[in-house]
Amino acid sequence: MLGHPRLTGPTVYCVCVLACGTHSGAGGAGVPCETIGPAPTSQLPHLIVSGANATAIVQALDAIFASQTPPVSPGKAYSLTRITCSDIAVPGASGVDCSLAVGTDGGSQIALSDTAASMLAQNLLTALAAALPMPCFDPHGEHVQLQNVSVTENAIQFDDASNYTTFDAPNVLVRGPDARSVISAFAAAGIDDCDPTRNLFIVCNTLGGGAPACGHEWMGLATVGASKLVPICGPSGTSPEPPFDAATSLAIWKAIVKAAADAAFQPSNGTIAQTTVINADYFAWDGTTLAFSLVADDPTPPPSAPGSAADGG
Repeated sequence: MLGHPRLTGPTVYCVCVLACGTHSGAGGAGVPCETIGPAPTSQLPHLIVSGANATAIVQALDAIFASQTPPVSPGKAYSLTRITCSDIAVPGASGVDCSLAVGTDGGSQIALSDTAASMLAQNLLTALAAALPMPCFDPHGEHVQLQNVSVTENAIQFDDASNYTTFDAPNVLVRGPDARSVISAFAAAGIDDCDPTRNLFIVCNTLGGGAPACGHEWMGLATVGASKLVPICGPSGTSPEPPFDAATSLAIWKAIVKAAADAAFQPSNGTIAQTTVINADYFAWDGTTLAFSLVADDPTPPPSAPGSAADGG
């Protein structure tokens, strides 16, 4: 569904796939925007389905539960952590796949694919798509994704994640000099993350000889009700920017790494001082606290081929 568009060029390297966006927002009342805006409201559309559409979904789910070995009996009122269905239409792969996570903790997992002898997944996808105001149709087919599903005899409630995702909770929170250092580095780089219609993604690495090389790109945000959401259905309209020069890259790298270290951030491997790659996004500044999401790692290069010069051959 969401494939993160990666920056290109010999000096930029991205090792993670994120929901890729930043907490961008125009400055609120009494909170001037200083390069980075405050976090916007980000909440998936919550829908309540009743009548014939609800009945069709319940019947499709009941048929799936009854087909399991042993049959699943969730009762007349139950919860599902998620329901996902996709009708893939690409060369070499086609057909409907659905998966359910039954219970609020997703304890019972059910996955099924339709064959000519079974229309269980197709019937569920058809019922779900008919109940949604806008299912996801991308170049690969039709997709439906629901979260926090509550089912009763007369109605179904859920968060619709078919077209959008919310911003992840930040894993780095800093104040004072650490926050100001990041804000100042962005300002010096000409980064204005105060536009509420776009997301910022920063990627840096030290794989080209030790000195950091950084770049950034912008991705559009969607306004749904009072929420700003990250589109995940089809191309997201990314806008890569040219890589930063060495001095700018170094300032951004130092500011983010120092903030992460002081916030006791733990990279995927090793320590933040050892990291060679950082991906940072979801920046939000409320005038006191800077929050952002960070993935950092020190990836191990693949082993050289036997007999190669690197292998001593």
